[in-house]
Amino acid sequence: MMNSTIKVGYACLNLDLDRGFKTCRFANLTNEKWIELISWNLETLKQMLIYTADHNIQMLRLSSDLIPFATKTKDGVNLDWQVYFQDEFDALKKLIKNLGIRISFHPGQYTVLNSPKEDVVDRAIADLDYHADLLALLGGDQSNKMVIHIGGVYGDKEAAIQRFIQVANSLSSKIRRHLVIENDEHLFNIEDVLYISQFTHLPVVFDNLHFNILKPENSRTMKTYIELAGQTWTTNDGRQAIHYSQQALDKKPGAHTRTTALNPFIHFIQNELSGPIDIMLEVKDKNRSAEKIQLYLDQDIGAAEKLWARYKYAVMAKSLNIYQAIRELLKDKENTDFEAFIHYLETAENLPEDIGNEINAGQHIWGYFKKQATDTERGKFKRNQERLQNQEISIIQFRRYLKQLLKKYPNPYLVDSIYFNMNF
Repeated sequence: MMNSTIKVGYACLNLDLDRGFKTCRFANLTNEKWIELISWNLETLKQMLIYTADHNIQMLRLSSDLIPFATKTKDGVNLDWQVYFQDEFDALKKLIKNLGIRISFHPGQYTVLNSPKEDVVDRAIADLDYHADLLALLGGDQSNKMVIHIGGVYGDKEAAIQRFIQVANSLSSKIRRHLVIENDEHLFNIEDVLYISQFTHLPVVFDNLHFNILKPENSRTMKTYIELAGQTWTTNDGRQAIHYSQQALDKKPGAHTRTTALNPFIHFIQNELSGPIDIMLEVKDKNRSAEKIQLYLDQDIGAAEKLWARYKYAVMAKSLNIYQAIRELLKDKENTDFEAFIHYLETAENLPEDIGNEINAGQHIWGYFKKQATDTERGKFKRNQERLQNQEISIIQFRRYLKQLLKKYPNPYLVDSIYFNMNF
């Protein structure tokens, strides 16, 4: 059962789909190539949306590269992609509505509205216009947002703030209804952004990591700022949305962690939040963090079993003890300890590689193929075990051969296994 108080989402990429978004060199762009790229990307988005809903996630930040080179012009490349792909966009619009996913965008660092250079501002507005068009094509209403930072200081912060306010207030209603502003970690703190919101009436997205790096003088508490940011969201803007991430150790301030650790997240929601909210997780493992965090929030045994089916052999390859502990934990379907389940997964993921456990997991996976396998394949798998034991091949090479067998002998139970993704 999904909770209605806190929802999480992930950004742009999915680590567990067998396809991603495509582009090409601008010099190689033709109408035919553009059609090929856009067609591929729209199908990728469709699969990502279905995957997202299947894993109980109701927020998704879309890639700005959905339509490559949408704001650039080239002689001989004159495809009206909005018209050409109207049927595909209509189908995606219907899908998004039926799945109940809240989509958004985060235009890049070059979308700067407060630049003193007119051509930079013009390009930024064109980029926002493109994103607003995409949201309209995908059925987005005012609750579907595009997030931007304030921009640069250019030697005079107050003048930069006033330029932003002036430009923001001159934007078309098509853009403004979707636009939200975020505090950053270098120049514009949360007080600056709340001040700008007063004069632009744009909602504020609070970013916890940026706040921790760049706090205002005489700063108030994080909880207070989240509440103040929430007051900038109207009913038509939808639920307040914030960004959440964790600082990667031994990296520069602002660097995101590989995964969202559960304990700090629990501390955050218990101590800093006071009402219903949508949280965009900014993290390197994308959908995987969203899946485990949403599972903790929903406390859904069916979702836990589904997640375990994907993780079990990756866990077995790290620790047989953790594998067995999770099996026992999930037997209690009435009082499942979801927090412990996720902690086990996190512990296993952080363990070093273990050749003995790896071979054991590989033998379990081999069991799905051995009745169909040829004598040659049996011999190669046996040799691969010996070569791995002797460190003549890597674990990646060992798994790669099993993945080749999975392609030859498809198995629905294994096809989504994290084991084959190679980065657990």
